[in-house]
Amino acid sequence: MNEEGYRLGIDIGGTFTDLTLLNQADGSMTAVKTPTVPEDPAQGIINGLALLKTQGVHPSEIHHFVHGMTIGLNTLLQRKGADIALFVTEGFRDILSLQRLRLPIPYDFRSRMPEPLIPRKNVFPIQERMLYDGSEKLPLHKEEIDEAVGQVLRKGLKGIVVSFLHSYRNPLHERQAAERIRQIAPELEVATSAELWPQMREYERTVMAVANLYIKPNVHHYFRTLKERLALEGISAQPFITQSNGGLMDIESAAEAPVKTLFSGPAAGVIGAIRTAETAGEANIITFDVGGTSADISIVEEGEPTFTQSNQISGFPITIPSVAMYSIGAGGGSVAWIDSGGLLKVGPESVGSDPGPACYGKGTKAALTDAFLICHYLNPNRFASGNMKLYRERSEKALLPVAEYLGTDVEQAADQMIQVALANMYTELSNVMEQNGFDPREFSLMAFGGAGPVTANFLAEEIQAKNVLIPPHPGTLSALGALTADFIYDAVCSRQVLLEQIKTAELKAEFVRLQEQAETWLRKQQAEMLPETSLLYLLDARYKGQAYEIELLVSPECLEGKSTSEIADSFHLLHEKQYGHSDEKASIELMNIRVRIIGKTPKPPGGKGGRSDLPEAEPVSQRKIIIKGGTYQTAVYQRSDLSCGQRINGPAIVEQDDTTTLILPNWSGKTDHAGNLIIERKES
Repeated sequence: MNEEGYRLGIDIGGTFTDLTLLNQADGSMTAVKTPTVPEDPAQGIINGLALLKTQGVHPSEIHHFVHGMTIGLNTLLQRKGADIALFVTEGFRDILSLQRLRLPIPYDFRSRMPEPLIPRKNVFPIQERMLYDGSEKLPLHKEEIDEAVGQVLRKGLKGIVVSFLHSYRNPLHERQAAERIRQIAPELEVATSAELWPQMREYERTVMAVANLYIKPNVHHYFRTLKERLALEGISAQPFITQSNGGLMDIESAAEAPVKTLFSGPAAGVIGAIRTAETAGEANIITFDVGGTSADISIVEEGEPTFTQSNQISGFPITIPSVAMYSIGAGGGSVAWIDSGGLLKVGPESVGSDPGPACYGKGTKAALTDAFLICHYLNPNRFASGNMKLYRERSEKALLPVAEYLGTDVEQAADQMIQVALANMYTELSNVMEQNGFDPREFSLMAFGGAGPVTANFLAEEIQAKNVLIPPHPGTLSALGALTADFIYDAVCSRQVLLEQIKTAELKAEFVRLQEQAETWLRKQQAEMLPETSLLYLLDARYKGQAYEIELLVSPECLEGKSTSEIADSFHLLHEKQYGHSDEKASIELMNIRVRIIGKTPKPPGGKGGRSDLPEAEPVSQRKIIIKGGTYQTAVYQRSDLSCGQRINGPAIVEQDDTTTLILPNWSGKTDHAGNLIIERKES
């Protein structure tokens, strides 16, 4: 890279705000961590910029700024969004209350569906009706719009979501309603469901639109604050925000569709993991991101992340393409407690960054980080880039009541805490691998986040993973993912028709229309000159009760002279691959036509080569640690001292500014040419 200046990636977690800086002149990278400021997340970024200044980097030299955000997610989880109204087709006033008429936990009759974000008293039925094919049955009753808007204003609500039946096929009535609302009440925020995500399934589309407008004011306020603070710091670069699909979009696009950023932080971590895996020559990885609040798991096969078309947040379906992730309520801040049956539990409650674990010096609750400290995995004088001191005596005091209840000493209780948390992680990861048909022995476990490298070797041993891969800066990998993410946009069109009943010419026309929409979006991003742009053409369909996705090759032109039966064969093959050979072929129901555009961004260079015949690394100290009830005299190494090819025999501790890595007995580690730490079983 021969450009001047810097590119900056930021990820705000529940405990720490991480920054990764790329020097475009020489390709060198700098990573820093600073405590998150929950009441003012932008201040955490400013504090991080201050740390970079001490290293000679002035904010005015930053020409590319990317930010993973949690503002929208936290607003939704905490239910602190705007008071808004919903306009629906007459007869569908209870759409948010009825939901899907399924218990969240089928075997628990006490489980309840989530309370709607908009109460029924603020849902207004409007006379209008579009049919499933997009034809108009009943015109929009504009007088009812006027009357309903009047009630919204009298109630002091801040916005209106318009979600009419079958608007994904014909959004005319939604557009007419929105136009009328803006005419008579320009002070109200207005959103239509089809404009955000024109996909069939009325409840899911409505929830998406409601969630988007619900979190929008808080996100707007944060973005406004962020831009003001960055301007004061001298950063003139246009901020970009990471999306749930692992891509980027400009801050204006994110402000209009903040629902697309709900999973941006974890998705950025997966993108950073893929980039790191490439440098290590690994195509199949299990990403294991353990922060202060939770552990997030994702599967990468053949260098590509797995995607899902729907996620759940607090019981609400968010039906947009997202990197598939599975979350466990077990992170560094997860609290130890005793349940009603007398069993030790860890999480899902978290102490967050303020007050944090007891060892931070403020809190009184024992968290998983306290257990790591008590078991001597962590160096109390070297934590979070050396910017924080940990207080072991406070950890012991906080865990003492749990230890007394269990009838053990504090160190044994801490060891048991760690094993309970690992059992939760193992259970979830085993389920994910089994449900997707993956063999863990064919995958590397990529550990990152502040607490990932501490626990990864335990988990890899349990699931029999191929090895453990620790990137050069694991504590800030999500920030690296944001920094290296590409621009991505998904355009969708829903079609509820049998595949055999649609003409390939019609399919081609839809693909061309969606392609134009995607290309227009990319041009509006005002991004720097992109080295490469690619397009994917996708079909979603249902075959024998299962949903499948296929990618058409090259472009819509490949449909020329091709029958839909040839396309159908692709779905038949997918079904046979998953369920075995089937002689009887069934009809295929086409659900969605999609186009994804990817605008590639410049990537940092890979690591440099090095010798592989170096002697074992020299430790900087020794200390006793506790592992599964045993005590081991353990060598402690500095990550920065390790050279390519040097081997470390476990048990061992590897310390660095942003995390600590634990290597178990009967395992060994070595650094590769890219600076990754590879942990493998010792040969017997």
